[in-house]
Formats: sequence, C-alpha cells, structure tokens
Amino acid sequence: MTKSEKTNGQSPGLDIPVGAKLSLEVLGIDEKLSSALVGFTKGKYLVVQLPSLTEGSRDMLFQYLYSGNPVTVRYLKSGAVFGFRCEVIKYLCSPFPLLFMTYPLRVESFNLRRHKRIPCLLPVSAMIKETTYTGLMTDLSLSGCGVGLTIMRKYQPAIGVDDRVLLRCSVFGDQDQNQLHCLIKRAASDVGKLELGLKFTELPEASRQGIVSYIQSAAAILEN
Repeated sequence: MTKSEKTNGQSPGLDIPVGAKLSLEVLGIDEKLSSALVGFTKGKYLVVQLPSLTEGSRDMLFQYLYSGNPVTVRYLKSGAVFGFRCEVIKYLCSPFPLLFMTYPLRVESFNLRRHKRIPCLLPVSAMIKETTYTGLMTDLSLSGCGVGLTIMRKYQPAIGVDDRVLLRCSVFGDQDQNQLHCLIKRAASDVGKLELGLKFTELPEASRQGIVSYIQSAAAILEN
C-alpha cells in the first residue's frame, strides 16, 4: 500500500459491518482468498470465515495458516477500498470453519475515484437527443466511462461538452436500474464511429454496487 494511493495520512479505523465481504492475501499463497467478517473485539482480534477451497487446495491453505503468518485484508465500503495488515492467530474447522487474526494497528483507505480507469469491453446503448446508438464501453471508473458508438454518417449527432447521455449497460443492474445518467466531457468522431468520455451524474444503488464490484474484480485480475 503506497502513500500515493491513500486518501489521507490518517487511519480511518476498523469500521466494517458483520458479513462484509473480504479479500485475504496470506503470505505464501499466490491467489486471493474470499471470506466474510464474523466479528471482532477492538484492539484484540477479529474473526472471519475460513476461506472455502477445493480439497487439494485446502491442505495447502492450512499449511500457511500458522500463528504469526502475515495476512493483508481488503474490503469495500462506500465506494472506497480499505485495507490493513494483520497476523494469523489460529483457525478452527469445527464446530464452524473460522479464522482468528490479530486486530489491525492501522487501516488505510484507497478512493476508487482516484484510480485510473479500468479497461473493459461491455455492450452498451446510449440515448443522445432522443436517438439511441449501440456500441461498447471501453473503460470504466466509479466517476465515469469511455464508450465507442457505431454511427451512420447521416445520423451524426451534433453534440457538445455537458450534453446529456442516457447510457444502458445490463452488467450494472436489471431493467430500469441499468440506466446511467451521464454528461459528455470528451468527444471524437471518425468514419462510422463516435468516441465519448462520459461523467456519471447519478447512479442507482444497484448500478453503483455493480460498478464497484466490477472494478474490484477487474483490478484484482490486472494486478496479478
């Protein structure tokens, strides 16, 4: 976790609800592990679900869940990624599969809005001045996206900065919830193509959560 990524130099503290999804990086294990918070006692320990793996991978996991082995934990809250380092205390398989870890001394936050855009190729439709065009979303952040639209020359729209666009992408919500209200911040046209840089003006909660989930998953893949 580099200083340039922090939203500020102060630790925001461990403010996380029970059941929150966690990403665990255990020293010695290459893959990121999925878990969820069970609970914690401030200043002493926290308890998470023991990651579920295939039988062969489970044996490898147990080899590295020894007392004192470092773990990096990350989670999402309100559009930001939070992370901290702690150590394994012990794990239990019975009566419930649980992992006990030390309480973190410091929590760092990483604002997704400050991260570079994540490249993607997602089908979209865009309504510009009552005409709908189809194309692909080419990059995405929590604050906006880039799209490339297929345009017939005779239907080339007259557009300008801050013109409104209603974008639809089924990945980020179902039916009416997948509408993304945007403003044009950049535009470039070529033969049969219109490229736009868009800023989101409002996001339904379902769409917001879908975008956050997609960014987190894509960022984890790109970091590997």
